[in-house]
Amino acid sequence: MGENAQKIGKKLELLGIDLLGLFGWTEKMRDKEIKCTRTLHKNENGNSKRTHGVDLYMEYFDPYIGKNQGVFIECKNRNWNDITKKKIEYWINEEINLIECAKNNKELQDFYSEDSDRNCALLLINCNDNKYNEEKFYEYLSEIQVQNKKIPYRVFVAGNSMINKWDAINRMIKESYHNGIKVLYPSINNSQPITEKYWSINQLFSKYIFAEAIEIETEETSDAKITREVKRLVIFAFDIICADSFQYMWSICRFYQYENQYKRIDICFWTESKEEHDYIIENFKSILRGYKDKIDSKILESINLKFLLNRKLNVVDNR
Repeated sequence: MGENAQKIGKKLELLGIDLLGLFGWTEKMRDKEIKCTRTLHKNENGNSKRTHGVDLYMEYFDPYIGKNQGVFIECKNRNWNDITKKKIEYWINEEINLIECAKNNKELQDFYSEDSDRNCALLLINCNDNKYNEEKFYEYLSEIQVQNKKIPYRVFVAGNSMINKWDAINRMIKESYHNGIKVLYPSINNSQPITEKYWSINQLFSKYIFAEAIEIETEETSDAKITREVKRLVIFAFDIICADSFQYMWSICRFYQYENQYKRIDICFWTESKEEHDYIIENFKSILRGYKDKIDSKILESINLKFLLNRKLNVVDNR
């Protein structure tokens, strides 16, 4: 199986991050090999492909397409020198070729949910020698060229920076939200708004992710002990740290009426420096006080600012 001889479990283990636990998707199959049925599919040497390896295939229900979204997952662990534009381009085209052969493969049909969308892949690229260059990585991605296809395929690519953000979310959930969280799926194009424990692939790559945490509060009176559930809005923010992004984030809260649905709000920021951290502390609430449509003072008081752990910074910067 070539590179697929190393099982996906080992590849993910090398990341040191429980990504699958965070995603909340349903695993349907892993470590499968199928025959290549397309003569146009070539290997790195330009020779015809004989087989494709399915590292991992997972599904989750996507309310916006009204059916299960399937995702083929491939993980690459490489030294930085081996992560080049040419290699990334080849890996992406490999995922497209895999989807073409795998989605209708007779041997795999029992693993798929009925009427699932199988035109999506997630390519994880992990630089394992501490030489990852984020700017260069995204420069490579911007220059990628893929084959023209009659059917559109979606291949999401995550490098170290994105993987680290997901790790930070996972750590925050485990440390601060012991009952877990549910991701909010607001109404779009007349869909029903729902909350779910799983994340859509689009949300994983979003600048803002809105979720709900349930807290159990207990109040003791002279007559009895009263227990109740309290809902908290949790926002994970990965946008540029500036006044415009703060106001844009709040415009989303207002559009979906989140500010009136929750009495408590946590905003979990991703920062790249201590300066960004301090700017948020010093300016966030004052900027919202100047929002074009006035925000109730009680709502501002309910906002709790939190910071996701960026492993490039030291602990003090993420206090």
